[in-house]
Amino acid sequence: MAERKDRMALLSRYSKLHTAKYEQKPSLNLNVEQWAADGLVESYGMSQCYELLDYYFSVAQETSWNYFAYNAEKILNGKLDVEQDIRERQQRRAKAKEWLSE
Repeated sequence: MAERKDRMALLSRYSKLHTAKYEQKPSLNLNVEQWAADGLVESYGMSQCYELLDYYFSVAQETSWNYFAYNAEKILNGKLDVEQDIRERQQRRAKAKEWLSE
């Protein structure tokens, strides 16, 4: 079980990102949602949860804590797919540049 301060820190980070994006605080019941935050922290660790939250807010049109909490694995897989695609494109560009310079 993650420490209470970690669970609350994750919820606080969500609240800050939500407030910055929508200019209003989210309506979260912290006593209930801390258990979802506990599962996320236990599964992914704090640093990766923060990265996932940042990524989620950068790509999602509409955000909600429930979607994030219950679909974190899908969000992580999407993030990893994008990163892999970027690496592969860079490799292809380098090969094409090398081929054209011959």
